Amino acid sequence: MTEFTDLDLYYMNAGEHTTLYEKMGAHIIKERNKIIGTQFRVYAPNAREVFLVGNFNEWQRSHSMEREIDGVFQLYVDGLKSLEDYKYLIITHDGREIYKADPYAFFSQVRPDTASTTYNSRYKFKDDIWMYNRVNYDFKEQPVSIYEVHLGSWKQKFANKNEGGAPVEAFNSYKEITPLLIEHIKENNYTHIELLPITEHPLDASWGYQVTGYYSPTSRYGKPDELKYLVDQCHQAGIGVILDWVPLHFCKDAHGLYQFDGSWLYEYSYEQDRENHQWGTANFDLGKGLTRSFLLSNLKYWLEYFHFDGIRVDALSYLLYWRGETDEDKINHAAIDFIKRVNAMVHTDYKGVLMIAEDSSSFPKVTHSLENGGIGFDMKWDLGWMNDTLKFVERPAIYRKYHSNEITFGMYYNQNEQFLLPLSHDEVVHGKHSIIEKMNGDYEDKFHLARVYYSFYFAHPGKKLLFMGNEWGHIREWHEYTEMDWGLLQFPIHHSFYQMMKTLSTFYKEHDAFWKYDYQAYEKGFNWVKIDEEASLYAFSRTSDEQEILTIHNFNDQELFDVHLDLPADSEYKLVFSSNAIPMDTFSLYPDENGARITVPRLTSFYLERVK
Repeated sequence: MTEFTDLDLYYMNAGEHTTLYEKMGAHIIKERNKIIGTQFRVYAPNAREVFLVGNFNEWQRSHSMEREIDGVFQLYVDGLKSLEDYKYLIITHDGREIYKADPYAFFSQVRPDTASTTYNSRYKFKDDIWMYNRVNYDFKEQPVSIYEVHLGSWKQKFANKNEGGAPVEAFNSYKEITPLLIEHIKENNYTHIELLPITEHPLDASWGYQVTGYYSPTSRYGKPDELKYLVDQCHQAGIGVILDWVPLHFCKDAHGLYQFDGSWLYEYSYEQDRENHQWGTANFDLGKGLTRSFLLSNLKYWLEYFHFDGIRVDALSYLLYWRGETDEDKINHAAIDFIKRVNAMVHTDYKGVLMIAEDSSSFPKVTHSLENGGIGFDMKWDLGWMNDTLKFVERPAIYRKYHSNEITFGMYYNQNEQFLLPLSHDEVVHGKHSIIEKMNGDYEDKFHLARVYYSFYFAHPGKKLLFMGNEWGHIREWHEYTEMDWGLLQFPIHHSFYQMMKTLSTFYKEHDAFWKYDYQAYEKGFNWVKIDEEASLYAFSRTSDEQEILTIHNFNDQELFDVHLDLPADSEYKLVFSSNAIPMDTFSLYPDENGARITVPRLTSFYLERVK
């Protein structure tokens, strides 16, 4: 059994304890590999008394916890084994009785039940080779193509139609969904899976972003060891797994962290700082040592025990600025200091793990190193690029010529950060329409325009992220309660679109010109060949040390004849991809001293590889 020492208390309150999960929560105690009991520990400095209650004592006050050290209560229960439900009954100094789930619980009951559950993990990872190689992983000069997944709605055992939420029986478990995901990822040649938050949360409609159990994989999809299996199997298949992490705010449900011991323990004490009215949640006070230690330990727990390969930090702009108000006087210095500490810890202790910022602000140097005055992330979502380019394709073709900047502007600031181009879940919900439905035009032209858009997307500098369903032209908006419309693949227009997207993602992964110099684009990885605003035609080349790919994109609904391209004389460019012809009839361009001329069909993209 462990002891919580004065040194533990000091580091916890100083915000520098990064392994609280080793001592807090419910720990199975073994003797000669046999479970003999469970030790519980909780921090509740505003508590007068704390009782451990659960199904093992019929939720009665028979198990009083001992005060171990300032604010820390512990209890060993002999004979208590795995999968026992429990809560802490906290009696506050002013006499209130509060039933709370364990902040450090490793497992939880399935919603709508809210108790924590003891858990004995027996899983042994078999990803030694992956973990060994990850240490030297340099994402900057590698393809990064992330498939963003919500596990509860990607594929279900039966398609739930109840908007109030799916029954647990509809969900595939972590283990059941693993081979299905891996097959799909490998078929489409994505490099990573990004899981929408899988920490325990009571409300399906929060998508996991309103958390009550920060150390507990949601029990909707099974047990923690099954999640470890998912990650392990992905690694053995050569696929990285990224976790969506929410250090900004937490759910205010009564059993969670909110007023945990009757005081504002993890959150701000001032209402205007604490209450997050946009989401109905409470903001973490990231200036508090306890909160910092809780979250630093949490992140380390997921990396250490579940082997995640990346962390996507949600809603960074609301961390950088008070309430997301991006005025200079609203900068949240304590939160920035915390995020820097997070990135420093990950890059020191878990080399090769990606730190990704979902940031809608223009805060400088988000992906610059700490040594160079930055915040230390590896990548930042380029939400400006996403918003601009989607606006462009939503416009009727006749008006696109007036908005060329929406296509080109991303390259003007590209060198400022290390960008990832996201087409995420946020863009296909709440009346925004699916990506296909955003496209202007009739039904068929929507698909033609989407083909051009995705061809432009995969060729453009920046790593990639696609939300599930984008790859086959999902029509309706995403709903978390029902599975994606896989039946659309039976229709020729969706099936052929899916084949094109597979071709694109494979082409991207196999051609280093599209990613090797993403973050040195203007130095040696990217060059505009033609910007014809009037014709809505854009051509640029992507290059690596051994490769040059010329990409041409006609966003016009008219065929463009005799398009001049300023290309080097005596070279040859061979067609290797056409967005609207798979299989395609290939051809080559042979520029002379006056360049080359080409006819580009309406709503079509070409990739041509330089072969001479």
